[in-house]
Amino acid sequence: MKQTDVDQKTSPESRAEDRAIEFALNDVRRAVDDVIQLYRVPAFDLMLPINHRWSMKDMLAHLVAWHESFAKNLALIAAGAPPEPPRGSLREVNRDGVQRLREQSLNQLIRRFRKAQRIIEAHVFDVRITAIPYRKPGTSYSRLQHLEIVAHHIRGHFWEIIGKSLKNSDRIVQTGI
Repeated sequence: MKQTDVDQKTSPESRAEDRAIEFALNDVRRAVDDVIQLYRVPAFDLMLPINHRWSMKDMLAHLVAWHESFAKNLALIAAGAPPEPPRGSLREVNRDGVQRLREQSLNQLIRRFRKAQRIIEAHVFDVRITAIPYRKPGTSYSRLQHLEIVAHHIRGHFWEIIGKSLKNSDRIVQTGI
């Protein structure tokens, strides 16, 4: 590490940023763990449609695809390589990520989710990483901003999954199917 990196790392601003990143990282970690616990519930129906395009399993594939993209780009930038964000419209990137992972088993998806989380944790405090691209074309975000976006994204889908599961269980109770 260069002396300027060391000096920057020990500055009060850097320590405050590290605390904010640690808080946001913990939020992401909890969100990932919550999703995994939900998918591990024995009665959880992976094939239940969550919207007009995706099943519950597809939603997990969507979350894993984005988490892997974030992890990959953090690792690339930390290694001094150019990032490789997904290309295309948000709809295309989402579709491609789900299609790419659709044949993975639940256990494989969970392992991939956890592995991506470990990679994120290994690199997110690297002060050389100043911007992480989200997609091309698109915006790049700081480490803290990206963590906050990821936590919000995972939490939003977590509650969407919970809501759909509850509606389905109400339907089962009411109709007996």
